[in-house]
Amino acid sequence: MATMEATKPTEQQEDGRNGSRCSFVITGFGPFAGVPNNPTSTLISCLRNNKAQLLEDGVHIRETHILDTSADAAKFEIQGIYSRLCSDKLNKDGDDESYDCSTKDVIVMLHLGVNYRGKKMQLEQCAYNDATFRVPDNNGYQPQQICILGNSSSFGQCLRTTLDLNEICTELQQQGQSACCISQDPGRFVCNYTYCLSLDQCKSVNDSLEKNMQQSTKQLVGCHSLFLHVTPFAEIPKDNQLGFIVSLLKLIDKSISQEMKNGT
Repeated sequence: MATMEATKPTEQQEDGRNGSRCSFVITGFGPFAGVPNNPTSTLISCLRNNKAQLLEDGVHIRETHILDTSADAAKFEIQGIYSRLCSDKLNKDGDDESYDCSTKDVIVMLHLGVNYRGKKMQLEQCAYNDATFRVPDNNGYQPQQICILGNSSSFGQCLRTTLDLNEICTELQQQGQSACCISQDPGRFVCNYTYCLSLDQCKSVNDSLEKNMQQSTKQLVGCHSLFLHVTPFAEIPKDNQLGFIVSLLKLIDKSISQEMKNGT
């Protein structure tokens, strides 16, 4: 259902992360109706090719995935990623040695999708418990006003990222990334479906961490999720989009590392 690549860093590479235990899992999508060449697939390939350089800069990409653009694939892959990476016993960076999830590791899930009418790089603040697909997904599924989450969440409920997007967007703009903006509407297609599932899983992981934390750092957040809508390459060229994503990764890593250093 998805292509995946994982990285196993050496001790020297771990030290190169400046003490940060922050790592990224990044997903994109393959083609779907009206978008035969999804730019997020290309961006994922570029990030894979640049993982070594990013690690030298202190940014650790743990895994990359290209998902099929369907609800079934999104559910299967998101549940699998969180089950593998955010369970009580994590398998650290592909190593054989399990370690306790109460350690100060922070995993950031960054999901990429394309807004084929988009003009800017949209940091999505919210996802909604609402599957109302404007067209069928790649499996021919086209739900209308169906709850995405199988728990007690109400239809249309808004789930929000735990990252401070106002601060992130402002700093990106100050760095010259003028195409950055914050969006409150990720649509109701597979992008929103994926983000809703991810935010829900992320909250469950963080609730579990807080409940089982042996230390007093109650505000420790072990997992974040963010969705970024990119544009077609005809609107913003590939290299510009890649530069934006790299800047975003570095900024998130810097912010989380500072929080961990301050013990918040």
